[in-house]
Amino acid sequence: MSPLQAVVGVKFKMSNLAKSGIKNAYLFYEKLINPRFYNLRKSTNGMLLPLVYKKIYNLHYQLPDLDIIEVGGATGAGSIAIAWALKEAKKHSKLIVVEKCKGGTRTDIGGYDENLKLIQSHFEQFGVHEQIILFPYELTFDNGKEATALVKSPEIAAFIHDADGRLDRDFFLFYPLLQPGGLIVIDDYANEAKYKPISERHPQGGAKSVITYRLLNQIIEWGLFETTHKIGKTIFGVKPLNADFSRLDLEKCRQIIKEVQQERIASLKSREAVLSPI
Repeated sequence: MSPLQAVVGVKFKMSNLAKSGIKNAYLFYEKLINPRFYNLRKSTNGMLLPLVYKKIYNLHYQLPDLDIIEVGGATGAGSIAIAWALKEAKKHSKLIVVEKCKGGTRTDIGGYDENLKLIQSHFEQFGVHEQIILFPYELTFDNGKEATALVKSPEIAAFIHDADGRLDRDFFLFYPLLQPGGLIVIDDYANEAKYKPISERHPQGGAKSVITYRLLNQIIEWGLFETTHKIGKTIFGVKPLNADFSRLDLEKCRQIIKEVQQERIASLKSREAVLSPI
C-alpha cells in the first residue's frame, strides 16, 4: 500500500466513525420520541429514519380511500407504515408493493427465496398482510402493466419510489393513475456520488442517488412534481393540479442516466490512476 492509499483509507475510516456516532445519537433520541417507528425500523432492519416512517404514516393516513403503489419494499418497513395507515384509518384500499427480492442490500439476507420469505413474514408479524398485495418481481417497462392491473380503485392516492432510481420508469407507469394532488414519496434524493464497479450488491455502481437527484430535478422542471417536505434524503411532493404528463420525455431521461454512468466510469478510472503505485 502506498502512503497516499494509507492516508485516504485513514481519512475515510475517521469520517465514517464520525457519521456513525452522530447517527447513533440521533437514533437514541428517536427511540424516545418515536418509539413505535423506532421499533418498526429495528425489527425489520429498515433503512430510513423513524421520523421518516412516521411522516409516511401520517401523510398516508390522511389520503383518500384509493389504492397506493410502492416500488422497492426491501424488508417491508415503509410498506408496514403505509399499511398501518390504511388499516387504522379503516380504509378498504390496498397497498401494492413492488419488490424484486434480490440484489442490492438484499444480498446481505440471501437470494430471492430468502428475501421473499422475510418480507412476507414481516407483513404477517405486524398484522398488515391483508392490506398489502405483493408483486414480487423486478419492475420493468414491459411488465409494468401487470403491476398496474393489481390496482382496483379508479385512481391511486400515492406512489412511492425507494428502489433503483429509475423515476422515468415509475412516472411513465404510475403517474397517469395518480389523482391530481396525489402524494409522491421518493428516497435517495441526494447529489452524492459513491461510484463503485457494478455488481450484484451495487447494481447501479453507486450512482443511484445521483440518478434519482438529476431525474427528479428534471421532472420538477417539467412541472410534474411539487415539493412539500424533505427529511434527509427522502423527499415528499404532490402531483400538481395542472400537470401535463406529455412533458415526460423518456429519451431525455435516458440521456441523463447515460451521462451519470459515463461520469461513474470516468471517476473510477481517475481513482485507479491516482491510487496506482508509481
